[in-house]
Amino acid sequence: MHEILGTGVEILMATLYLTEQYSLVKLEGEALRVAPSGGKAGQVVRVPLNKVEQIMVLGEVTLTTPVLHALLERRIPVHYLTAYGRSRGSLVADWGKNSGVRLAQYAICCDSERSFAVAKQCVAGKLGNMRTLILRYARGREAAQELEEAAQTIRRCLRELDRLAAPNDTSDRMHGLGPLLGLEGSGSAAYYGIFNHLLKGDNWHFPGRVKRPPTDPVNALLSFGYTLLTNQVVSLVHAVGLDPGLGVMHQAGFGKPALALDLVECFRPIIVDSVVITMLNTGQLSSSDFSNELGAYRLKDNPRRTFLEKFEGRLNEMVQHPIFNYRVSYRRCIELQVRIFAKHSQGEIANYVPFTVR
Repeated sequence: MHEILGTGVEILMATLYLTEQYSLVKLEGEALRVAPSGGKAGQVVRVPLNKVEQIMVLGEVTLTTPVLHALLERRIPVHYLTAYGRSRGSLVADWGKNSGVRLAQYAICCDSERSFAVAKQCVAGKLGNMRTLILRYARGREAAQELEEAAQTIRRCLRELDRLAAPNDTSDRMHGLGPLLGLEGSGSAAYYGIFNHLLKGDNWHFPGRVKRPPTDPVNALLSFGYTLLTNQVVSLVHAVGLDPGLGVMHQAGFGKPALALDLVECFRPIIVDSVVITMLNTGQLSSSDFSNELGAYRLKDNPRRTFLEKFEGRLNEMVQHPIFNYRVSYRRCIELQVRIFAKHSQGEIANYVPFTVR
C-alpha cells in the first residue's frame, strides 16, 4: 500500500511517515487528523488507525496525548527522528506477557560464551553480505580489481572469524570482544574503502564512512537509511517480547537499542546500501536534492519521500529465505531473524544463524 495523503503525510506499506514540519496530529474518532502549521482546512488529512502499523515522525511534529494513548492501546510504535534522520527514540507499548523470553535473553547476554557465539554470527552475517554486494557490482566495472581485492580481504576476515574462540577474560573495557570487533572493523574498512567504486560516474564522491554529522550526500543517505532500518528492528524486537536495550555485541547504554543494532548488522548492506547504490546509479537523485547546513547534509523534502518509497519497496521485495527455503519479504526476514534469536535464547534452536544472501 502506498498512499500520498497530503503534504508531509504518506503511508508506505502500513508505515505512516509524518514529515511536514510543525504539523499537529489529533485524534478524531478512529482516525488521526493531521493539520499543517497554520491549519488551512483544505490541507487537513485524516488517516484511519486501522491502516497504520507504525509511525515515523521526522522533525518538529506534535502528537497530542489522546493520540499517543490511542497508539499505545493499539500497540502501534512511534519512532522519533530529527529532520536530518537521526533517531531520537521510540514510544512503544508496555512489555508483552511473555516474560520468559526476556529472562532467556538476559541469561544468554550474561553468559560470555553463548553471547560471544551470537555476536560472532552477527559479524559473520554482516561481512558475508558486504562481500556478496561487492561481488554483485564487480562485474564489468573498471575498478573490478580493487573490488575483488576488497572482497578477498573480507573473506580473510571471515576465515579468521571462524577460528576465533570465545574469550577467557571479559573484564576489559571491550568485554573480551576486542579481536571480534577488530575483524569487523577491518572488513568494514575494506568495504567502505571501495564503496566509491560501486557508484557510477563522477557525480558522487564518497570519502569514507562519516556519521555525526554526515558530511556528504552519500553518507547522508546511508545514515538516514540505517536509522530507518534500525527502527524497524526495534519495533519487531518489541513485538516478539524481547528487550531491545540489551545486546550481545553492542554494549548497553542509556536509550541505546543494543539488541536491535546487533540484529540489524546483516541487513544493512542488502537493504540500505543496495537502495542507495541503485538510486544514485540510476539518476533518481541528484546533488541538488540535498541541503548543506553548516557542513551537514540531508535530503530535501520531496526527494526524501522518493527515498522512503524505494526503502519501503526494498523491505517488501520477495526473496528466497536461506534457512526456511520459501519466498518471503525482506521485512518478514527481519522478523524471522528476531524470532530465531528468541528461540536460540530459550534453547529451542542450537545455534544462532545469521541471514545471508548469495
